[in-house]
Amino acid sequence: DVYQFPGPCEYNLVSDCHETYQEFSVHIKRKEVEGNPTVSHLVVTINDLVFHLSKNLVSVNGDIANLPVYQSGVQVERNAVYVKLQSKVGITVLWNGDDAVMVELDRDLVNTTCGLCGDFNGLPVYDEFIFDGRITSSIEFGNKHKIHQPNEDCEDPYEEDSDSDETQTVPESCKDKMLQSSLWSSCAALIDPQPYIQACVQDMCGCSTANDFCVCSTLSEFSRQCSHAGGEPPNWRTVEFCGNSKQCPLNMVYKESGSPCMDTCTIRDTSSMCEEHKMDGCFCPPGTVFDDISKRGCINQSECLCKHDRVYASGEIYQQDREECTCLNGEWSCQSLQKPDTCAVEEGSHITTFDGKSFLFHGECQYTLVKDDTNPKFTIKAQLMPCANQMHDTCLKSLTVQLNNDISNVLTFMSDGTVKQNSQIVSLPYQIQGVVYIFHASSFHIMLQTSFGLQIQIQHVPMMQVYISLEQNYRSKTRGLCGNYNMVLADDMKTPQGSVEGTAVSFSNSWKTNQGCPDRKERLEDPCSLSMENEWYAKHWCALLLQTNSTFSLCHSLVDPELYHKRCIYASCNCEKNEDCLCAVFSSYARACASKGVFLTGWRENVCDKYSKNCPASQTFTYKNQRCQMTCSSLGSVQQSCSNDFLPVDGCTCAEGLYLNDEGICVPMAKCPCFYNEGKIKPGKSFNIKDEHCVCTNGVLHCHSLRSRSLTCPSPKVFFNCSTASTGELGVQCARTCLNLDNDDCDSSECESGCRCPSDRLDDGKGSCVIEEECPCQHDGRLYARGAQIPNQCNTCTCRSGKWDCTEKKCPGTCTIYGSGHYTTFDQRRYVFHGHCAYIAVKNKCGNKTAQQNFGVITENVPCGSTGTTCSKTVRVQLGRTEIKLSKGKHEVEDLGTGPWIFYRIRKSGLYLVVETAIGLAVVWDRKTTVHIILEPQHTGEVCGLCGNFDGDGQNDFTTQGHLLVGKSLAFSNTWKVSSSCPDADTNMNPCETTPKRSHWSKIMCSIITGDTFKDCHTKVDPLPFFENCVRDSCACDTGGDCECYCAAVAAYAQACNEASVCVSWRTPEICPVYCEYYNGPEECRWHYEPCHKACYKTCLNPEGTCINPLPNLEGCYPVCPEDKPIFDEENQTCVEDCPEPCSTTTTVQPSTTTTPHVTTTTTITTPPTVPTTTTGSTVTTSTSPPTKSTTTTGVGSSTTTPHLTESTTTSEKPTTVISTPPPTVPTTTTEPPTTTPHVTTTTTITTSTTLLTSTASTCSKTCEWTEWFNVHDPLVDKSDWETYKNITDSGKTICEKPWDIACRPADYPSVDFGDFVEQSQQVVTCDVTFGLICKEKDQTARPFKCFDYEIQVCCEEDICISTTTPTATTTLATTTPTKITTTTTGEIVSSSTTQQTTTPEKSTTVISTLPTTIHNTTDSCTTTTPMPTISTTPKPGCPEWDADVRIVSIYLNLQFFFNIANITEF
Repeated sequence: DVYQFPGPCEYNLVSDCHETYQEFSVHIKRKEVEGNPTVSHLVVTINDLVFHLSKNLVSVNGDIANLPVYQSGVQVERNAVYVKLQSKVGITVLWNGDDAVMVELDRDLVNTTCGLCGDFNGLPVYDEFIFDGRITSSIEFGNKHKIHQPNEDCEDPYEEDSDSDETQTVPESCKDKMLQSSLWSSCAALIDPQPYIQACVQDMCGCSTANDFCVCSTLSEFSRQCSHAGGEPPNWRTVEFCGNSKQCPLNMVYKESGSPCMDTCTIRDTSSMCEEHKMDGCFCPPGTVFDDISKRGCINQSECLCKHDRVYASGEIYQQDREECTCLNGEWSCQSLQKPDTCAVEEGSHITTFDGKSFLFHGECQYTLVKDDTNPKFTIKAQLMPCANQMHDTCLKSLTVQLNNDISNVLTFMSDGTVKQNSQIVSLPYQIQGVVYIFHASSFHIMLQTSFGLQIQIQHVPMMQVYISLEQNYRSKTRGLCGNYNMVLADDMKTPQGSVEGTAVSFSNSWKTNQGCPDRKERLEDPCSLSMENEWYAKHWCALLLQTNSTFSLCHSLVDPELYHKRCIYASCNCEKNEDCLCAVFSSYARACASKGVFLTGWRENVCDKYSKNCPASQTFTYKNQRCQMTCSSLGSVQQSCSNDFLPVDGCTCAEGLYLNDEGICVPMAKCPCFYNEGKIKPGKSFNIKDEHCVCTNGVLHCHSLRSRSLTCPSPKVFFNCSTASTGELGVQCARTCLNLDNDDCDSSECESGCRCPSDRLDDGKGSCVIEEECPCQHDGRLYARGAQIPNQCNTCTCRSGKWDCTEKKCPGTCTIYGSGHYTTFDQRRYVFHGHCAYIAVKNKCGNKTAQQNFGVITENVPCGSTGTTCSKTVRVQLGRTEIKLSKGKHEVEDLGTGPWIFYRIRKSGLYLVVETAIGLAVVWDRKTTVHIILEPQHTGEVCGLCGNFDGDGQNDFTTQGHLLVGKSLAFSNTWKVSSSCPDADTNMNPCETTPKRSHWSKIMCSIITGDTFKDCHTKVDPLPFFENCVRDSCACDTGGDCECYCAAVAAYAQACNEASVCVSWRTPEICPVYCEYYNGPEECRWHYEPCHKACYKTCLNPEGTCINPLPNLEGCYPVCPEDKPIFDEENQTCVEDCPEPCSTTTTVQPSTTTTPHVTTTTTITTPPTVPTTTTGSTVTTSTSPPTKSTTTTGVGSSTTTPHLTESTTTSEKPTTVISTPPPTVPTTTTEPPTTTPHVTTTTTITTSTTLLTSTASTCSKTCEWTEWFNVHDPLVDKSDWETYKNITDSGKTICEKPWDIACRPADYPSVDFGDFVEQSQQVVTCDVTFGLICKEKDQTARPFKCFDYEIQVCCEEDICISTTTPTATTTLATTTPTKITTTTTGEIVSSSTTQQTTTPEKSTTVISTLPTTIHNTTDSCTTTTPMPTISTTPKPGCPEWDADVRIVSIYLNLQFFFNIANITEF
């Protein structure tokens, strides 16, 4: 509706009026400036936020805000022309700061609004200007929406002053400028110009100003509407008329129509991912991008600069620890540097592998850290034991380095700084055969350097921590707790037997060197929950790592402090000596920063200062010591040489002339005591070790057994006695067993007597002795017999001679995004990012790479709660020229207009919506906050985005869009936003700290993850990360939706267990219930909840039950069919014994070469016109157009076959999947209820020159022809509609007695599907082939409580006889076939097609337009596809105001203050 309302007060432009809680409102106030009408301000309310927009200021809840501003899902920004407010509740407001305001609403808000913009129900006039059966004026309508402000005296406009019915003469300027001029032809074809012409008339007649303001406002609005509808308005402004152009900043240019998503230096392909319609504004000239780094305006891409910690000019170099990057054309070009990689054991329980995988393990044994089988061979072992008095506190007691796997050449580093060789204490510096050097780097650190690429840093103050560095030539040559060093995170937890474990406990237990040690069980409780004092202490001091004003902040951009903060909290609560563990983490962070080239000093001034202020006499403290230290033991030996090639360390050093003794004091050497573990035994003192009594004599422990050992063993084992063993024999702890085939790394420092198998047999782990070939294999704490097989992702492992022999196929990768910003990349790197914008999760068009079948997945969080946590997620899947939008539990499909057609299928599986494609990409969405993106191996290393690059190396996942590797998740994630205008996220807040009162409740609820419910999964999937994420999300949902966030977090762990082959039925009527009973009819029990159901199962539309992509099992409601009816029919939602029989009707028409036919064609699958169409299954359809006809032209050599016009639809029971890419050669198949109904318009120009010698034959067949549309009853008469066959014949029209089929549609919205219209309008109406259509007023239960106007057409039986003429002469044929396709998704399966074109001489033409159809036989079950609403960015003529994703209400102001309400007429 277009109307005028000159109200001068504040009015409700649009608001959410149909709910008890008003979610949004927009108020408008106008004024006159120098006689010209303008908008003085807007007041936009979104939930609890009030935005006051004036020409120069924007305030939020009364506080002035600097733009751009983002708050609680609302973003306000200003460009050169518009102020734009966009909210994720589904409303966008655009104001040009002057006289024009545009409000856009999502389609979810249909029929929920009120205000000057109307009720948005798609029905013009109704409910706006017809009230209680009478027509109201626009003045009366406008006055009803006045906002009464306190103490404001504003007079309403008088009714008699407007709405004159007098016919006014249209000035020529209006017609010339807007209607008759050819410049506006593209607009006039899309938008009815009459309302704007009338507005122009009133402007010309009523404008009191001498300038063109009033007319220009109307022309501007017409131009805006044209641009939005997909037209191309001309640059109509001139110097004399409305000004030649608007002023633009810098070197930007004004255009009447352009994409608001401009490419910039930092984000190159913004326009390709743009959702917004075109609009007027200031844009960069073609071939340039906007410089969003140095703000120089529009420049060539080659002139772009780079930005990281500062701005870099082209050619400048930025060097990091592992790569050297050069700025080129605004992007980073990086070269990797050959640097060693490091494995670390920190805080006694935190281990980081060479490949960057981190895990916790509380050990109580000696474990193999690194085992290398190259030359020279070496093995590094660590002894992890409980600390002194704290049962759960784990300490690193010692580190053992065995060179050349020689048990007589062992170095041991103790936690107190003592170094031993073969149990004998050595003084430092110390060297072994010129290849190993050991020295004190400071009073806190000992360095071991080798000539073969191994370097070890041993820290012993405040507690023992170890850093093992290896040169890159050791890649893929190591084993142990430090991983296999192959730069692949996924397989780091590989056991000695070759299987990959899912948890740290199972993995670590497999690498213990003494099989007599009991297997450890993982601790799942939070140590901070055991002591409130410890928790307070930890949170207070660990916060220093995150503070922006602390010394640590200098390194935040390079090393993410979040991980270390988390470790600090855990260690400080867990340790008996809280400060020691606290300082150990701080020291670890400082070391990580030093490895990046940032040396932190002064961080010990307020914490951990007891170590820096208490250096022994004559020593001084330094943060950066990088020289070899001298010790007392070096006085009597030749000076040892050592390398300074190690990271600087902190600690105390002796002044010149003094030497360090074994206690770290610059004094002469003291007497030598005995050492055991961390204990120091004075000479002559005794103590007990296990079952032995030991005495320290002359620095050596002498021990004897306290127990009498049995000399008898169960057969066939024999007793081994250490006292009678020969030299070099090892105790039973080093006996070779099936579980320890590589026993050369056992703990050989002590000899243990006991029972063992004979020399030709091995202990099988169950007490028996077997030959090696009969050895079982261990996995996940269980033993598997020889020949047993276990899955390892997509591979299979077979037990052979005690080791797992695994296939080595490349497996698909999964990126998971769930909850409030929890990410797991394809390469298994986990991080948290709370972003407000739309972000690229994955795409294959990275940098300068090109992809023939380009794809991308974009995600956007929809916030809620006072903490801004995520309550839902919008996902956009781009496949070539098709975009699938997943939002609010539903999906929409849009044709982007450019790009290749890629086959895809959309269907529901349990709680999930699944998008499968033929290019190795699948998206699994829970219709809320969880998204799983699955890539097949062909995309390895070829993708980028928040999900990483899928190259196996998780350490390089944080690569920015500018190709720079960064260390912090924030710096990485912010670069992957779709629009550079969206503000960066600046912090990842912990919601439990923001809302501490919810922390206890969250921990109690989330303990289901660590409790008995999931106990079977704890050894497969580490529950702690999921528990922590659950607590965070449950804390964040503080304003409703508590269970929603909690359930999503628990479901994420359940799904991870599901994918690890552990099915857990965790939902109960009290905990996150799923009510499948809702889907069952009376006395039915068909639908049941399944926690782990196959994603693809056998149905009528998918008889093979196969998936296009590899998909995991998914939970949800699934049908369970009885034995007598075993097949599920999706179309009828019932179990059947046999699927409905297929049907087909085919009529062939072969015209002679002189015929020029005009044919209308329809298909139900979007494919190239030359590809056959196949629809599988029994699909019930009501059609609205004539039958399908297609054109095929073929030619070989000099012979040409004349065009065949074939009317056909084939339905088959077994589908065949097709990839629809040019050139198409395979059939297209529908394997689910139909998803796509295309409108395909094909114009084929066929030029022929033929010499005819013909033979003619006639063929007759039965078909049905569709009648005209009948609309004989007016619902205005009795508010009902009776389009019955009787009423049609009584009106004088002719209709067949027994129609084959019927099609119904709303008369005012002919392109809207009847079923969709009835569903959305909630009308009660019957469309039946036996009598026609009936709609009764008394049956209506929803507004407007009356029937709309409908019309029908029927398909009548008809005999068709066709003469066929076959030419035998040569025919020359050329064709031009442009094809336009728009697609609408309503069901499950979609296939897309391409456009082909060849050059054609201008002669005779055949025009073929493709529209929806129904092909059927005499039974109702064989009717096929329903035409559905079209969603397209290019509107059809006659309904230009519709947009693909939004509904627009546009207001422009002139002297009379006109409103344009674009009530929608087509979806």
